[in-house]
Amino acid sequence: MSDDISQNQADEADKVREYDFSNFNDMLDVFRDDLTDEQIKLWVSRYIEKLISKYELNCYRVIFLFDNLRSISESHSNKIYQAISDLKKESDILLVLQSGGGRIEPAYLISKTCKRLCKSKFVISIPRKAKSAATLISLGGHELHMGLLSELGPIDPQFSGFPASGLSNAMEKIAGMACKFPESSDMFAKYLTDNLNIRDLGYFERINESAVQYAERLLKGKKLPEPWNEATLANHLTNHYKDHGFVIDSDEAASLLGKSVVKENTKEYQFGNEIYEFFDFFSFLYKTFRNKDIRYVGSVTKGLDVEDSKQN
Repeated sequence: MSDDISQNQADEADKVREYDFSNFNDMLDVFRDDLTDEQIKLWVSRYIEKLISKYELNCYRVIFLFDNLRSISESHSNKIYQAISDLKKESDILLVLQSGGGRIEPAYLISKTCKRLCKSKFVISIPRKAKSAATLISLGGHELHMGLLSELGPIDPQFSGFPASGLSNAMEKIAGMACKFPESSDMFAKYLTDNLNIRDLGYFERINESAVQYAERLLKGKKLPEPWNEATLANHLTNHYKDHGFVIDSDEAASLLGKSVVKENTKEYQFGNEIYEFFDFFSFLYKTFRNKDIRYVGSVTKGLDVEDSKQN
């Protein structure tokens, strides 16, 4: 009898359903079959491992900073470090980067750490957006793999959605208006007194200058196209563009960093693009079936995070 039970258990184990996320119905079925989040994480990591093999990217340690939910912070740098701390220069690193930006300090440390721990190349795939602090990360990459919808952006530190450079620009604008309309100078002076903290202005200016310094450090050693050098390009990326969301596409990125750095429509980009399309749809399913949001930061096996959606 006990032998019969053991055989039955073995037979049941052989019948465990497998899910192939290249199949639309299988992606739906993980929710229809009510798999746990931990079970889903396992199948997601297996699917990504298949994609890595499909694009012949096993020469890389593949990691992710794929987060449309939260700004770059120490949490991201910690997870990236955990994913590569054992590398000891034994492999090159491929980072799939999708982020609207965040704090410049952890972004700088992510880029520097990847450069330090890779064997010879720190490579970044940008399927869609790597803006602001994510652009800062990109400056440390030996290669940026981009496509027609890929974009970098100005390195524009934000404070509660307000650009660091915006405060001084606003002050200059008000001062100019006061010169143009001297009879209203008292009103403008009162407005500045009531609304401007001079300490904030100095702090914002220092943060903006820090962004330039971090960019310059990450650019060090790159052979940049004329007329750029490390200092002029760092300043250009931080202070030239007037809109935080300004699109620096692959053509402009190549003119700034060089075609030896910016590469288009490679297998690294195609891999990143397929990852983007997968997560874009999978995020929709998680939101629809479980009212949860997902992001992928760190290693292939431990990168997926699932949390309750803040909006019902």
